[in-house]
Amino acid sequence: MRNNLKICIITPAYWPAISYGGPIKSVKLVAEELVKFGNKVSVFTSAFGLNKTQTKQTERRLSRNKNNGLIKIEVINGVEVCYFKYFTFKRWFISFSLLKELWKQKNNFDIFHINLVWDPISWMSGFLLALSGKKIIISPRGTVEEELILKRSYLLKKIIYFLFIKFIFKKASGFHFTSEIEKDKFFEYTKISPKYLIAYNPFDFNEFQKEVDKTLLQKFNLENKKYFLYFGRIGWKKRIELLIEAFSEIIKNNRYFYLAIIGSADKDYFENLKRKIKTLNLEDKVILNGETIVGEEKLVLYQNAYCFVLPSISENFGYVVLEALASKIPVIVSNGVALKNIVEKYNVGLVFENKEELVLKMKSLLDENLYKKLKQNLEASLNNIKEEFSPENIAKNISNFYSSVL
Repeated sequence: MRNNLKICIITPAYWPAISYGGPIKSVKLVAEELVKFGNKVSVFTSAFGLNKTQTKQTERRLSRNKNNGLIKIEVINGVEVCYFKYFTFKRWFISFSLLKELWKQKNNFDIFHINLVWDPISWMSGFLLALSGKKIIISPRGTVEEELILKRSYLLKKIIYFLFIKFIFKKASGFHFTSEIEKDKFFEYTKISPKYLIAYNPFDFNEFQKEVDKTLLQKFNLENKKYFLYFGRIGWKKRIELLIEAFSEIIKNNRYFYLAIIGSADKDYFENLKRKIKTLNLEDKVILNGETIVGEEKLVLYQNAYCFVLPSISENFGYVVLEALASKIPVIVSNGVALKNIVEKYNVGLVFENKEELVLKMKSLLDENLYKKLKQNLEASLNNIKEEFSPENIAKNISNFYSSVL
């Protein structure tokens, strides 16, 4: 492993933009561990998620902002983070000021690590760097697979892919995948065989070891209630309508259970779920909350849930699964969730394929003996699971991979 590398990480959003989802946490943890190894790490990202008041103050302090769109430079746990002005198109982030600064500094780094693919910040940066012959590592993070590409903006994605992304992939020095499933689906779509590394996203279990006051559940009307929990982004890919339909079957004979669906929401999909809940007469049994929940309120939701359910079409990783396991509650996940391998390996939950199976799995988990067994397995295996997702070990693997392509 080489130390003293100059590494530029490019990502559409970075800390504190937690509403953006799982990549925020994993990119941050890896970046900070890479610094500990003696590397200089800079992040180029958008200003998405920054406090507006703070942004205005820092804009005034940075004299060059007026010319290049750089809103803020902040050192976070040793990582230099450069936040740039941006605008959005079809939920994608675009920042010409970031591209301009990247072009200026392209010779100041040994390696560039690009996260995600379809956001213009990612593929435009990749195209510039590929034209310049720079060393590029790409983490697709589950975005390159046939089913997801067909689902939304298909024609536009195909045009971008054949004009730009395919070229970037051919020029890339290597790829980082967070699971075997992600790697297999990527190869199936792209038909290429590049140099690659499979390394899980890192995860910090410590945050979830703190027990919090149960009265915080009052905010969600869940105090003293047994509930199945979905927590995370509320969007079409998560297939939450399937969970609602399955739950409607469960409570026919188990009226004391509730379903909590909580997380930042895509507006149209959220409204569709509200209509679904009303149609099934579940308004008194389903708690639907479209807020971004953090801190102790997030912890209390996990720690007091009966079970966590993730019915996604596809998850190249699935941070929320680890959050649930760290909170010591069993999980039910679809077979499209990459972390199903961990669930099955340690026997800490159940895996389903379709709605009928989801109903059966949820019903089976109401059996006291099975539920107790899964809880015991989770207690016994938690330290081993922690080791598999150690930020230090994963960052070391990524750093070794950098060295292998330089």
